[in-house]
Amino acid sequence: MNANRQVVRQGMSGFSAGVAFTLLLFLLAAAGVAWVYSGMVAQERWPIRWLEIDGAFERVSAEQVRAGLTPLVNGSFFTVDSNGMREKVSEMPWVANVSVQKSWPDTIQVIIHEHAPVVHWVNGYLLDANGDRFKVPSADEIQGLPWLESPESQLDLVFENWQKFDDKLGLIGQQIERLTLDPRGSWSARLSGGTEVKFGKGDVSESLDMLVSTWAGLMQGQEMPPVSVDLRYTNGFAVLWPQNVDAIAGNYGEES
Repeated sequence: MNANRQVVRQGMSGFSAGVAFTLLLFLLAAAGVAWVYSGMVAQERWPIRWLEIDGAFERVSAEQVRAGLTPLVNGSFFTVDSNGMREKVSEMPWVANVSVQKSWPDTIQVIIHEHAPVVHWVNGYLLDANGDRFKVPSADEIQGLPWLESPESQLDLVFENWQKFDDKLGLIGQQIERLTLDPRGSWSARLSGGTEVKFGKGDVSESLDMLVSTWAGLMQGQEMPPVSVDLRYTNGFAVLWPQNVDAIAGNYGEES
């Protein structure tokens, strides 16, 4: 009986020693992790020494980006908030997207991609080459870009047609300065030569082709392009020339 009890006591003693050993290993591992982490976190051990800013910088300046990010470079290489830096730059006007990467052992690399506007749209919006809209301060004051006007739901259609119309009009040396799709579905445009064109409703590709194919004949013997061309007729179109406008203005003056 006593021998059996002795065996049991020895087994319990072995179990307790195993638990104690496992606990000791766990504590040593935890201490090691804490020691390593404290070294990683310590800014004086792995400080960020270089903030590299790269990009085309046509409307955003490297100095502007650096000034916004410098207060955020306040941790070690392992703890600096690169996501926060990315969000900060993304909020700046004209920034389309930004990449923030760490380069061992002490560098943050920031690459800026700016919006590249190709056309004005309504309500102060600009569109890029993909037709994506964005806003920046004083957008309407930007010169040299054509204007598109349409209901918001028709943005994709008016942008697509602007590209098609402009390509075809380039064959006759004209470009679109303004393309309008009104709420009733009627298309009109102002060309770079000043001509106002009324296309009508629906698919106006045939009307555009007719204008392009007859333009050379229209301009034969003319020093100035037409004031307006109305393509909303079934079998032809109406043209108003500058001399007609002068005559109308003269007659109006005599009557008054």
